[in-house]
Amino acid sequence: MKVLFHIDQSVNWKMTVTNVINMLDYGKSENIPFTIEIVANGEAVMELSNRASSENSIGERLKAIAELGVIIAACNNALKAHKVDAADLHTFITIVPAGVVEIATRQSEGYAYIKP
Repeated sequence: MKVLFHIDQSVNWKMTVTNVINMLDYGKSENIPFTIEIVANGEAVMELSNRASSENSIGERLKAIAELGVIIAACNNALKAHKVDAADLHTFITIVPAGVVEIATRQSEGYAYIKP
């Protein structure tokens, strides 16, 4: 099953990561393989920098799910709008040109869309 999580508000990171972990745990227990991508745009991209996540500990949780194969994508347009330097992002973050295009592309590829 292919699943896309969309996050555009910083306050929703904890819930989004928890949802992803719950899905991965369920998939493991039921032997259901999941392909999961999180697309961050809007203000949510601010939490993807090394500096921001060291203050709120989301970085370690994101790293853990990335190591399990979850793709974490940041919208380049949002990075620019919020003045987040790509060099400050965690190394496991993928930058996509436009979050909305990434979301539409994944949906056309059959990804289920979830916005916590």
